[in-house]
Amino acid sequence: MNPAFTGYLWCAGAALASALSTFLIKLSGQAGSDWNIARLAWLGSACASYGLGFICYSIALQKLQISLAYPVMTAITLALVAVTGYAALQEPMSAAKLAGILLVGAGAFLLAR
Repeated sequence: MNPAFTGYLWCAGAALASALSTFLIKLSGQAGSDWNIARLAWLGSACASYGLGFICYSIALQKLQISLAYPVMTAITLALVAVTGYAALQEPMSAAKLAGILLVGAGAFLLAR
């Protein structure tokens, strides 16, 4: 398999883990503002997800230039977080937010060329 293609797949994995971590941190707030067991469990899960993302990203950097890997991972993460917020947390999805996601994605695409 093409190393660049697998690098992009690892970037996608890192982005997915990062977006999941962000979602888990958001959910931790629903367990209260104090440091109770439920909140610590959510935050611990977020840390584990960040760790997985770190591993995925380190593999991606072995296959891609840093100037490609980071923008691609960031663009995917931003899109996933916005879609997750909309779908799971009923956050608004405005035309401006959608345009921003598309612009960031277009920027990452141009950097990758």
